Amino acid sequence: MKTTRAPISFPRKAVILAAGFGTRMLPLSLDTPKPMMPLWGKPVLGHILDMLARWDVEDVLINLHHQPEAMCDYVRRRPASRPRVALSFEPDILGTGGALRHAAWFLDAQPFWMINADIAADLDPRALITAFHQPQVLAALWLNAEHGPRTVEMTGGRITNFASSRPGTEGTYTFCGLQLLSPRILRFIPLQGFATIVQAYRQAFSHAGKIAGICVAHSYWADIGTPDGYLQAHREILDASITGEPGAGLLAPDRLRSMQSWARRIRFNGFLSAGHNVVIHKGARIANAVIWDDALVASDAIVEQAIIGKGCEIHGRVPRVAVRSAFSLSTPGNTADIPLAMALQSLRWLPAETTVIPFEPRGSARHFTRLESQGQRVILVRYSLKREENALYTRHARFLKSIGLPVPGILLDAPEKNFFVMQDLGDQSLQSMGKTWPPARLTAFYQAILASIARWHMEGARAARQRRLVLVAPFSPDLYRWEREFFRRHFLHPRLHPSPETVRKILDELAAVAGNLLKAPTVLVHRDLQASNIFRVGRRPFFIDFQGMRFGTAAYDLASLLCDPYVELPLATTGKLLDAYNRLVRRRQRVSEELFWLAAIERLAQALGAYGRLSANPETAWLGNYMAPGLRMMQRALEQSGACPNLLSALRRYGDKVQSAASKG
Repeated sequence: MKTTRAPISFPRKAVILAAGFGTRMLPLSLDTPKPMMPLWGKPVLGHILDMLARWDVEDVLINLHHQPEAMCDYVRRRPASRPRVALSFEPDILGTGGALRHAAWFLDAQPFWMINADIAADLDPRALITAFHQPQVLAALWLNAEHGPRTVEMTGGRITNFASSRPGTEGTYTFCGLQLLSPRILRFIPLQGFATIVQAYRQAFSHAGKIAGICVAHSYWADIGTPDGYLQAHREILDASITGEPGAGLLAPDRLRSMQSWARRIRFNGFLSAGHNVVIHKGARIANAVIWDDALVASDAIVEQAIIGKGCEIHGRVPRVAVRSAFSLSTPGNTADIPLAMALQSLRWLPAETTVIPFEPRGSARHFTRLESQGQRVILVRYSLKREENALYTRHARFLKSIGLPVPGILLDAPEKNFFVMQDLGDQSLQSMGKTWPPARLTAFYQAILASIARWHMEGARAARQRRLVLVAPFSPDLYRWEREFFRRHFLHPRLHPSPETVRKILDELAAVAGNLLKAPTVLVHRDLQASNIFRVGRRPFFIDFQGMRFGTAAYDLASLLCDPYVELPLATTGKLLDAYNRLVRRRQRVSEELFWLAAIERLAQALGAYGRLSANPETAWLGNYMAPGLRMMQRALEQSGACPNLLSALRRYGDKVQSAASKG
C-alpha cells in the first residue's frame, strides 16, 4: 500500500538574538546597533522579520540590550502586521543560552526558530524542519561547508563537536546563526548566570540528545558582524540580483534603481549603497561603499571598500570605517572614551562636528584613528606597552624634529593614558605612490628620502650619543637570533615544511649573515624603513613609525627601503639608489653591495615571518597579500648574494609547488 508523507508543519514562533554590543563593528555599533545597520537600504532586522513572515511565523521575541530604543522605534513604525513582535530587555548580557532561558515565558510546547541578528540569509527552511523531525533531535542547525571559520564537526548529519581542533578541513562546517529548537533544550540551560546555547548542546550530548546539522542547498548566508563581512554581503547580494541566485531577494528593486541613479551623477566602481539625504561631490573616488544617512562626501574623498556612518563629512581617504565622534564618546557601560574626549578637549573641537576614522589594524600593538573637523585633521594614536618601544615614540619625534629631520609634530602627549595626538601627514605614502608614479619621478623621490636618511644615520647618531637619548637595545647577536627564530616559526616551518636537517642548515646560513652585519660600522637606524612609513608632504618625505630606532648597520635601513615588498623596485634602480646613498656619506660609512644584499636577506626574513604571523589573524589577513612579492624580493637577494644556498633551494622548491598548485586549480 502506498504511504503518503505528512505535510511539513512550519514553526509559528521565533526568537531573534539582538542583544550583543557588536564589538567587531566598532565604532559603527556605537552609533547604530548591528540589527539596525542598513543592508541595501533596509535594516538587517527588517530583512529577518520579512523572512520569518514568509515562513508563516506568527510571533517573534527580540532580546535587547545595546541601544534598545532604536529597535523599539523600528518595530513600532514597521507597517507589516505579521509577525507580531514582543521585546525582552536584558540588563546584563546573558549569552545565547541565557537569553533563551530569559525568553522561556514566550515559548510553548512547539518547536521554534532562533536566529542571530547579524546575518544575511535567504533560504528555504524545509530541509531544517525535516531534519528536526528525525528521532531524538533537539535542534537542527543551519551549517555551511565552504565559508566562515568551520569549527563544527558533523558525521552523518549529526553534530559531534563545536570546537574542532582541525578547523577548515574536510568534515568541518560553520554554524550560520539559524537553528530550529525543541523547548526541551531549556532543561540543559543553567537556571542563572551567563550561558551559551553550545553549552546546552554539549549537555544534551551526554543525555543522548541529537543535534542535527543541515547544509541547505540553493541558499545564501553571510556573516555581517564585521566591516569586511558587511561590505562583502552587499557585493554578493548585488551579484545575486543580477544572476538570479539565492540572496537576490535581499536587494529590493527600488534600491537597485537608486544605485543606477547615482551612476548617472557620479563615477564609482563596484557597488554603492547610499542612504537618505546623502551628498557626494563630483571628483570623489568611490568603490564598494556603503554610505549611511545624512553623510557628505567631498570631492577630495577616497571611499573605497569602506562604510561611512550617519552624518559624517568626509575628506581624504577612509580606510574602512568613518563615524561621527558624538557617537564614539561612549562605550559599553556608559564609560567615556577618555583618549578621544581628551583629544577633542585639547583641540577645542566639538564632538558633533568631528568625524572619527579608524585605520586598518596592523601588527604593532597600536591603533591609529584620524580625527577630522572643519577641514582640520590629526591622528590619535593609542598604544599598548606590550611593546615597550611604543612609549618612546613621542620623545623620538621631538628629538628628530630638533635636528631638522622631517617627522610629524606631537600635538598632545598623554603617556599616563597611553595615547598621543600627532600631525596628520595625509594619504600620499610611498607605498601608494609606488603604484601610480612613473619610474623617473619615483626614483627622484627616493633620492630625496636617501638624503634625509643619510642625515638620520650620521647627524642623528652624533646627536643621540651627545644627548644620551634613551633607545631600545642596539642590533646584537640576540636580536638577530630572535629575527631568525621569528622567520622559522612563522614562515619556514608552516610554509616550506623543510626537514630538521634543512632547517638547521638554513638557520646556520642566516646566523652567518647576521655575523657579517654585526661587523659593520653602526649608525642610528630607523629600523622599519618601509614604504608605508614614508609620506610625501608638499615635496618632502616625512617619516613615521620610528619608535624602534636604535644603533645598527646602515645596510639594514637601506635594505628595508630598497628591497621592500610594498614597492618592488627594479634591480638596476636598486643599485643606482645604493650608489646615490654612498655618495652622501663618508667613505667609512659607505655600504658595499655585498653587505647590502646580506642585510636584504636578514630584513626580508623578518618581513616574511611578520606576514606569516599577521596573515593568520582575520583583522590583519590583508598583509598576506605581500607574501608573494616578499618571496620574489628574497629570492633576488639570495641570488645576488650567493650567501644562503640551502634557503634559496628551499624557496625555489616552494615556488614550484605553489605554481603547480595554481596551474591545477
